[in-house]
Amino acid sequence: MLNRETLVRDPSSYRLADGGVAKVFFPPDAEQRAILREQLQTFVCKGAYADGLRRILEAFNGAAGKKVDTPAAWVSGFYGSGKSLLAAMLGALWADLKFEDGATAEGLVHDMPGELRAALRELRTKAKQYGGLIVGGSTLGLGSQHPVKAVLEVIFRAAGLPTGTDLRPSLVALWLAEQGILDQVRRDLGSEFEDALGEFLLDDRLAVAALKAKPGLAPDADTLMDRLGKQFEREPEPTVELMTEKARQALTLGRSDIPLTLIILDEVQQFIREDEDISLIIQTIAEQLASKFKGRVLLVCTGQSALGDMRYLARLLGRFPVPVALGSADIDSVIRETILLKQDAAKQGVAKMLEARSGEIDKHLASSTLKRTEADRAHAVADWPMLSTRRRLWERVLAELDKSGLGATLRGQLRLTLDAVRAYGERPLGVAVPADFLFDTFAAEALSRQLISRDIYDRIAALRAQAGDGPMKARILIVVYLLARISGDAHIHGVHATPEVIADLLVEDLGDAAPVRAKVPELLKSLFADGAVNEVGGEWRPQTKEGADWQQAYDRAYAREVADPNGAARQRTSLLEQAVDDALAGAGRVTQGASKHGRTIERVVGDAKPSGDGLTLRIWNGWDHALSGTLTEIRGADVQKDATLHLVVPDHRKDDLREALVAFRVATDVIQTQGPPATEGGKEAKKGMESRLERAEQTAKAILREAVANAHVLVAGGTEVGAGLSRADAVKEAAQRGLDRLYSEFVQADHVGWGRALDKARKKVPDALKEVGHAGEPQDHPVAKAILRHLGGGKKGSEIRAHFGGVPYGWPRDAVDATLVALANAGQIKVTGPDGKPVVLAEQNASTYGTCSFAAETRVVSAKEKIAVRALGGLVGLKIASGEEGNYLLSIVDRLAALAEEAGGPAPAPAAPDVPGMAEFRATTGNDLLAALAGQHDTLKPLISQWQAAKVEIVRRQRDWALAQRLVAVGATGQQAALDAILTGRTLLHEPNPLPPVITAATDDLRARAQAAYAAWKAAWDAGEARLAADEAWGKLSPEKRHNLRAQHALLLQPPPDLADPHRVADSLGARGLSEWQSMTLALPARVEAVLRDAAAEVEPKTQSVSLPRRTLRSPGDLDAWLAEVRGQIEPLLSAGPVRPVA
Repeated sequence: MLNRETLVRDPSSYRLADGGVAKVFFPPDAEQRAILREQLQTFVCKGAYADGLRRILEAFNGAAGKKVDTPAAWVSGFYGSGKSLLAAMLGALWADLKFEDGATAEGLVHDMPGELRAALRELRTKAKQYGGLIVGGSTLGLGSQHPVKAVLEVIFRAAGLPTGTDLRPSLVALWLAEQGILDQVRRDLGSEFEDALGEFLLDDRLAVAALKAKPGLAPDADTLMDRLGKQFEREPEPTVELMTEKARQALTLGRSDIPLTLIILDEVQQFIREDEDISLIIQTIAEQLASKFKGRVLLVCTGQSALGDMRYLARLLGRFPVPVALGSADIDSVIRETILLKQDAAKQGVAKMLEARSGEIDKHLASSTLKRTEADRAHAVADWPMLSTRRRLWERVLAELDKSGLGATLRGQLRLTLDAVRAYGERPLGVAVPADFLFDTFAAEALSRQLISRDIYDRIAALRAQAGDGPMKARILIVVYLLARISGDAHIHGVHATPEVIADLLVEDLGDAAPVRAKVPELLKSLFADGAVNEVGGEWRPQTKEGADWQQAYDRAYAREVADPNGAARQRTSLLEQAVDDALAGAGRVTQGASKHGRTIERVVGDAKPSGDGLTLRIWNGWDHALSGTLTEIRGADVQKDATLHLVVPDHRKDDLREALVAFRVATDVIQTQGPPATEGGKEAKKGMESRLERAEQTAKAILREAVANAHVLVAGGTEVGAGLSRADAVKEAAQRGLDRLYSEFVQADHVGWGRALDKARKKVPDALKEVGHAGEPQDHPVAKAILRHLGGGKKGSEIRAHFGGVPYGWPRDAVDATLVALANAGQIKVTGPDGKPVVLAEQNASTYGTCSFAAETRVVSAKEKIAVRALGGLVGLKIASGEEGNYLLSIVDRLAALAEEAGGPAPAPAAPDVPGMAEFRATTGNDLLAALAGQHDTLKPLISQWQAAKVEIVRRQRDWALAQRLVAVGATGQQAALDAILTGRTLLHEPNPLPPVITAATDDLRARAQAAYAAWKAAWDAGEARLAADEAWGKLSPEKRHNLRAQHALLLQPPPDLADPHRVADSLGARGLSEWQSMTLALPARVEAVLRDAAAEVEPKTQSVSLPRRTLRSPGDLDAWLAEVRGQIEPLLSAGPVRPVA
């Protein structure tokens, strides 16, 4: 099987609308309308695209026509993420464009979510109230470079006015409108209107037409031209105030008020170009459009960055309250459902191939952040023949090229993917698109922009032309170049140009990678010998003349640095401090037990004095301290009295660390002294040095991280703590040991719920101690028992608190207070105030507890399962009060079974899933059933959400299934096999949705055939009408007689079938099928003949109809004979009345 044979759409013939790069241009011309139609049909209306459209429309609908600012939207996303496509789709749906075949923009978008459709419906309802809908849009920078003029051009074009870089022709048109003659002048001049308007100072055509429409404007055309010349002598300064005034005029042309208007400005961020002045003007324009047009103008702008990400965009943040951010997942979804959409029958074969080659795929970039993930595995079949690791690498490279100014010429994600799949479509299944494919899509433009040196570009071309290993060397050099482009962020993504990584990116045949992996190291050495690449620390980089110069500078600086013993030490101290901070993150404070009683750990270096007398951690390292003596002192410390903790860091990889520190300092020095490079080769050399600096720093940090990770955590007496744990956890464990010795009884009060227990006890809730897991009587809790023992004949509250807050208890105050109040509520202790009179402790302020006196008198259940069951009942729609859990157990079981049953169904839906634990549920009752349900709560909770979502999705997709079946039933051809595959495979809920391609193809097929059938019927109708019009008798009949004859013979004009969307296509052809249209067409001539016959009889009742003989005439003699025969038939009849020949 070939790669292309797995795809629904053959890449060799598949065409992307407008090359896969969406352009915003509204109102659209004929060419753009055709492009928009294709984009609408293939638009994947889900995810961030559908959500963004819905939020933009809902926000506008909520403000439209009200005395509030309309909420402008900012659509952001990386290059190729589809932000321009989203803007174009918004424009088309806003206007609900109508196409020649009856289709509408909304009807062409398949699988549109109901919320978005509702928002569009609300928009159209408001439009009827506010004077209609118009849309204008363009890419900023294609016309005027001034923001005000650029926005006015968009608004003028939306209003139907001519546009250009000079505002004056449009302003003259507005002047004509003020005079009330714009439409008449436009009609009189016809196709010459725009030319005449543009030359109004030099050509009298406009003046003549204006005077014809309104003679009182001037005595003659010359006078009017002079007047216009003075009034519009100079183009006015493009201010925001001018825009507001003229935009209002334009939008109300031919209307009594401002309509609901959408203004789309594409690529605003590129237009601003970090220019603060332009950014301020754009901000002011957005403010005016939002506030000065009665809440009826919506501004939507696009840019690559979110507004908060860039300083110069941040000022716009408040003017665009509806942010729509598109990510790679959104465009990936579009690609999977269009270019890479798989045939159902091929999916299993692709999956088996990928499973067999998963070992090779898992190797690719395995040590980087771009490595294969579980999500990649889930999408692997849908992504084939693209590999996720290589696509993520491409995104990195494209983003870097985009930042370098190449963005406008880069291919979008759709186009790039299509080109790649087209190139590898004829390769066998198992051959993937390699990373170096990307190079040729931008190389020529990168050369012209000096983003690749001429040396490297020419060398790649020369190697490709060579025989033998030349082409493979070229591919290796391309990958080395690509990785060099993103080497500045290598510490983030972790992709380094090692032989292994280069091979990962070059392997095409995943089942036979060994030859490539064996060849790459050998050819790298050959390229090195040719001076094409250079190796630095195991990584390969392109070599240029400037690179050699930078290397010499590095060698000189290295010699100087090696001679300075203190430089590296200073750097090490700083980095070691950072490594310790990182390793001990979260270990500056420990908590005791579940109640999180906090203890602070203070860190000091060596024998420095701590600031307090709490827990102290001393840091020792083998580079600055004599560790043998330090260890002796720690071993000799008093185990019972000394609670000091020690972190002893060895001098790990001493020589390697010094080498890395020296390299870091040397690379820093070279970058600073060499200065900014002027050539592309110099820029590449600087990037290489920056990469070396980064690598050296990361190496030093890694060594110090290893050293700290290998450090020993010791306590007094020399005992090591936390072997095998992280150092942070080891320090916390060591601290915990000290705490456990100090507060041996703390465990009895160790619970997070004491604060809640105190609150409930103060509210006199009898079972308040349930909050700390106690289900019995209050006096039976260990804390209560200890307090009761301590009370004896009586104690002050302050004394009780102090006693149980100290050694060996260390109990939280809430624990003591809650227990005292609970005991008092239960009558176990008596409480008196400072005056010796009895008090109700629950009614006292907690601050007075210390002054109260407590004495013992003499003398209850936690239900986590009950809480879990109540929560489970809530998930299935039951509201269960505390204590009523047992009444609802069977209802919960029944509802679980029903939910699972509704999560599946008959084919094509999947089979209903099993309910975990259902057998046990059905076999038990009472508390056993309650416990069983509670035990399954955590398992069932996510499953219930999945089942509920599946139920909703089944209902929604069943509608699509029914529609697809209807379309096939009314005559769509070529789709039954796809429906059979979905039915037998029960793939209704598969992602991506398998039904939209079937519905679209069936609709297109039926729409074309229905249009042809109607066209044939209409042609026959028109021919019949021509016969009727030419008939003498028909012309003499009254309209009423004509209507009766038409009705009698079913000769009535039929409207065309409604083909606006798939549902209407199915409805129309279900009511009157294609075969019925054909039958009606064939029947028309006979019906016309019958009407003519009856019409003749109506006018002259004695009219006789005679059928003429039918034969083929081949000569004049044949004709004479035929005429004689006809004469013989008709002549005898004329005496009885008129004769009407019938063919």
